[in-house]
Amino acid sequence: KNGGPIIVAQIENEYSGNDHAYVDWCGSLVNNELSSTEIPWIMCNGLSANSTIETCNSCNCLDDGWIDQHRRMYPDRPLMFTENEGWFQQWGQPISIRKTSDVAYSVAEWFAAGGAYHAYYMWHGGNNYGRIAASGVTTLYADDVCLHADGTPNEPKYTHLSRLQHIIADRAEALLKQDSIRTTIPYWNGNAWINGTSQFVYSYPPSLHFVISQATTPLFVLFRNQNISMNDHSARIYDDNMTLLWDSAVYSDVASNNTVLVPVVAGLQNWQTWSESSAKSNLPIITSANPIGQLNITNDETIYMWYRRNVTLKQPSTNTIVRVQTRIANGLLFFLGGKYLGEFDDHNHQAGSAEAFIVLDLSNFNANQQYVFEILSISFGMFSGVYANSFEQKGIDGNVWLDGQLLVDNETETNFWNHQKGLIGEYLQIYTEQGSSKVDWDTQWAKGINQPITWFQARFDLHHLIQEDTNANPVLLDALGLNRGHAFINGNDLGLYWLIQG
Repeated sequence: KNGGPIIVAQIENEYSGNDHAYVDWCGSLVNNELSSTEIPWIMCNGLSANSTIETCNSCNCLDDGWIDQHRRMYPDRPLMFTENEGWFQQWGQPISIRKTSDVAYSVAEWFAAGGAYHAYYMWHGGNNYGRIAASGVTTLYADDVCLHADGTPNEPKYTHLSRLQHIIADRAEALLKQDSIRTTIPYWNGNAWINGTSQFVYSYPPSLHFVISQATTPLFVLFRNQNISMNDHSARIYDDNMTLLWDSAVYSDVASNNTVLVPVVAGLQNWQTWSESSAKSNLPIITSANPIGQLNITNDETIYMWYRRNVTLKQPSTNTIVRVQTRIANGLLFFLGGKYLGEFDDHNHQAGSAEAFIVLDLSNFNANQQYVFEILSISFGMFSGVYANSFEQKGIDGNVWLDGQLLVDNETETNFWNHQKGLIGEYLQIYTEQGSSKVDWDTQWAKGINQPITWFQARFDLHHLIQEDTNANPVLLDALGLNRGHAFINGNDLGLYWLIQG
């Protein structure tokens, strides 16, 4: 409307419910409150209102039948592909790999069949800085897409798909001014040319032809008296002179593994450490007979919350069971008398309740002696879906049992749970220049190795990179050799790192 860059907007995402009144309400917003925008609105891959456009999220919207279904249901609405899946990365999962040829085949088929809009999920993998990662999703969002999470090209995928996009852009006028002509073409079955249903051509006269084979094995097809060798699930693009412009399955000329890691800060740094346990906390404490859900106290302004309570051990053993009612995508670190004992981690990309059972070795503790029992809860992100009549929670969502004893004081009301929002270092912002001066750092940093809840700090400069293009040559933090933690640079929250097996 105003000459700006926004050409389409989305009002809902993958709504899979059955609340048609809600869908109609979304449509009424488009027709009324949002009508001044004068742009198309979509409801992505789910139920859609009459005033919105339904779109496809898939790995292939032609082969899975979405295009044919959309044309039957909405013959007057354009074909829009909002998520051609590259997927995202979850803690503890192997990196999701999708073959270059598969993505290329999917995109080529889409435009061949008349697709008007296409979005890669993702083109650039990106990163989840701070607390923005969804439940169970890593700081690195997606890496096996056209641009790695660090912004460098993922070859050969980047170049091969870029070549296709340039062809589509160069021939956009022919693609947009007309509907394609789809023609079935024969394939060679080893004895004769056979007309099937999985080999065809989408033609855009007079300049472009998409030759496609949906077969699961390589074969020959016949088009314009040319015997064409097709790979399984592949697409070829020809001009009207039958000059091959592009083949979804051929990209051997593109070099892979083209990224070179060059150390820019090397050698031992002047590290110093500060331990949370070395300071007396002056942070506000909330007490309760029962543990309180983490978000009720933190309001998701930090991923950390301490739960503390006094306990008296009856019969300490090497196999003491702790049971905690917690949440999916949540970590729990256990301490007794200031000593780290173990952890529980659920890093699934989902929401809901979880049960933590962990066996602790308490054999070095004394019976009938009181200790401070501490649980540090770490949120691994909020689930991105929203369900009716539900509220997401983190931390302890119920009760805690230690060696079969329910840790609730409903009688004496003198042994309550203490709840502390966040870490002391967070509160003091010791990751900033100003906050760093508020604690006494220990220069004998080796003492902090393998010590829980310990901050490490070092200073370095990158002045020698001032002339470098850090978009093309990004600066990375190599976490190899570390375990798990939270990284900050110049006060900027980089998010979590965790060298967990994928």
